[in-house]
Amino acid sequence: MTAPASKRTYLIAGFIGIILVYSLYNMYLVDVNYYDQIPRKVRHIARFLSIVMVYGIGLYTLKKAMEGWVINIWNIIYLVFASLLILIGLYDWGTGGASNQLRNIANTLHEFLISPVLFVALYIIYTKLLRKQ
Repeated sequence: MTAPASKRTYLIAGFIGIILVYSLYNMYLVDVNYYDQIPRKVRHIARFLSIVMVYGIGLYTLKKAMEGWVINIWNIIYLVFASLLILIGLYDWGTGGASNQLRNIANTLHEFLISPVLFVALYIIYTKLLRKQ
């Protein structure tokens, strides 16, 4: 069972929006030769804003195209991981620097939250469960 055309349009637009945020973030703030010259606080704010943008795009899209339980999973994942990232960021700001291991964890969580992987995974789970009903 596939989504109706209007729902499919929202899903494609949301997917493209998330890919754009992910790509622009990486092109202008990560994969650049001036990365070390960007102040750490600016990088923290940019990471936070990228998470908020992807969360908003995903939430809007999921509300238009899927059922409530998918939205709940999206919200829970973002609430847990974003809260953890905020705590790590506050620790990093407050102490003047977190360990490399903690930064690696934060970078991985951030990458997961802004990549389209979660969005696609929820779509796949949703469509597979619809087929079994």
